[in-house]
Amino acid sequence: MNPHFYSLLIQSFLSGYEKPCEIRLAFMAIPILLYADSREKLTNANKKSRIDTLFQSPQIVEDNKISGKTRLSGYIDRYNSLKPYCKKSIIILSSENKIAINEHKIIIIKKVDYKNFEGTMKDWIRCAHYLGVIFSKTTEEHLSYFLGVDTK
Repeated sequence: MNPHFYSLLIQSFLSGYEKPCEIRLAFMAIPILLYADSREKLTNANKKSRIDTLFQSPQIVEDNKISGKTRLSGYIDRYNSLKPYCKKSIIILSSENKIAINEHKIIIIKKVDYKNFEGTMKDWIRCAHYLGVIFSKTTEEHLSYFLGVDTK
């Protein structure tokens, strides 16, 4: 529960998103990144990946087929419990002049490149980056529906 680490993840997410981003989308990203099963799917993500193709496909574990959306199970609980930490992370990024906020949108000022990191940290930052790429290809309404969360 480290808002400084979450701020780095959000910064990488925004670097992949590459355009002004609704604040709620950054809040929606952190629960996905912190859940090992969903983060595991993001390790194979690339610029062509989409949220539905990444998380809809079933996974075979020990000869059993598990639905793709199972990798997002418990999302709403994680979303609600992580909200305060996401708020702190946004404040940290803003105070460090890495982002600007304008009309409920976050604008990235200082991008982060996952290639500048090593080991496990690089994996986390890369996952966040590609989640930003994936989120940039869809609408907030589609993401809310897909994830089963009301962000209003």
